[in-house]
Amino acid sequence: MVARVMQSAVLIVLTSLTLTGCGRQASKESSPNFDLLATGPDRKALPTPQPFVSAALDATGGLAAWEQCKRIEFRAAVTACERSGSFYLTEHDFVLCPWSDAIQVTAHESRADFTWQVIRGQYHAPQADPNLDVSPFGGLRKDYADAALQIVTAPVRMLEDNAVLTSRPAVVQIAGPWYLPIDAKYHISGGSLKAEGLGDGGTVGARSHPQAALEAATQSHWTQGIYFQSQDGSLVDMIWLGDPVAQKYLIVRGYDYIRNADTGVKIPTKIEVFQSDPDVNIGPRLALVDLKQ
Repeated sequence: MVARVMQSAVLIVLTSLTLTGCGRQASKESSPNFDLLATGPDRKALPTPQPFVSAALDATGGLAAWEQCKRIEFRAAVTACERSGSFYLTEHDFVLCPWSDAIQVTAHESRADFTWQVIRGQYHAPQADPNLDVSPFGGLRKDYADAALQIVTAPVRMLEDNAVLTSRPAVVQIAGPWYLPIDAKYHISGGSLKAEGLGDGGTVGARSHPQAALEAATQSHWTQGIYFQSQDGSLVDMIWLGDPVAQKYLIVRGYDYIRNADTGVKIPTKIEVFQSDPDVNIGPRLALVDLKQ
């Protein structure tokens, strides 16, 4: 369902590029028009949510509110946690399009602003001078942004037609609260961004941006996941994401949910991203995101 919505948005993007005389070649030099991804769902194609998905939707404002939610925007203070134990403080602007499975992040660094996008798991970055970027995010940009998208729009991600969800028969206790684990198996869509014409080799701008080329070579495709649904309120406020092929695993957590004034849906005001492992253990923290209200 969401994949079909995304395909429609992609057609609009491609049409726009053609009309402006850019064509396919230009798609390698600049990111897609993100504004065109702010679209709602095809209501006729929406599946009947499983009970735990309905509960997750209700806990964050309800399906009707999410159907009207085309775009979520916020600014946040971000702390990048380095392996040395030091911290790097910065500010990021986030734009999320729930029904297009897309996020855009703009980092306001001391020497320049840097913007990147993750659209259906594919990383995009415009041409920029990597020497101006002194942040420690490096090759983590794609996974960091994708983790934020996953936790903020978790109920919509659970409606994806490429995700097979299975709830476990028993709840588990994690650091106090009790959770219902919901296993997810993700099928990588054949309609990749390369096939859809948005990029060559799954990335935009990689040839002109060394950092983008590095991330294009190392980016993950999540094939496994676990949604942890709180027994107290039905929030999905923790997600484990796994890519066994690349041996990459993350845990992302959301805290202190409030209703977003612009959209009516509830989103976390604090997000933490951790390294993990195949056994779903929480490892070193990679980033802390505190929304500015």
